[in-house]
Amino acid sequence: MFLVDKDTPGVSVKRTPRYTHTFVYEHPEFLFQNARVGQDAVLGRIGEGYDLTRDWFTEERLMIAARTIGAAERALRLAVDWAKEREQGGDVLMNRQLIQGMIADSVTEIATNRAFTHQVAWEFDQGGDRKTLHAKAATAKLAASEASNRIVDRCVQIFGGRGYMRDMPVERLWRELRVDRIWEGTSEIQRLVIANEVGKRGLDDLLSFTAGS
Repeated sequence: MFLVDKDTPGVSVKRTPRYTHTFVYEHPEFLFQNARVGQDAVLGRIGEGYDLTRDWFTEERLMIAARTIGAAERALRLAVDWAKEREQGGDVLMNRQLIQGMIADSVTEIATNRAFTHQVAWEFDQGGDRKTLHAKAATAKLAASEASNRIVDRCVQIFGGRGYMRDMPVERLWRELRVDRIWEGTSEIQRLVIANEVGKRGLDDLLSFTAGS
């Protein structure tokens, strides 16, 4: 693994694609043509690049879990405020059982995913087996990213046509959360990571409340 400064001779930006979401750092595509770096550009030790990558994925997937559930909570708060004041057919939406069902499901998914994300983050702070933590972070990322997309979709539905307008926060959250089921490993990749851990090492560590040893 190498750290390459973008001003290094031979490094250029091929293009900066436009994505559905708006991200401050963008995601440019770089070209490397005869770009050379010194020994000081090596990250970690030779042959351990995969371990560094896995450690980074563990942290990043936990951050995605935290961020997506936080976004889902924000969307739900906006939707609940709207449901309490929006009248339809002589009563506010909050008193409609179908709306209540959406809200109850969303509260349940936020609470459970937030608790699990906190648990795995605590285990990460304690140290422990890197492979187990890698699989647990994949579990948190899979569950939280999938749940947050369902929650924000419900919130757009609660807002109705207004929820589909670009000047509404729930529309932006709905649009920007979609990528979290793709980057840092798709939901399908997370399932493979989890299943491989079960196949190789069993369920005990993956379902435990400790970081392993």
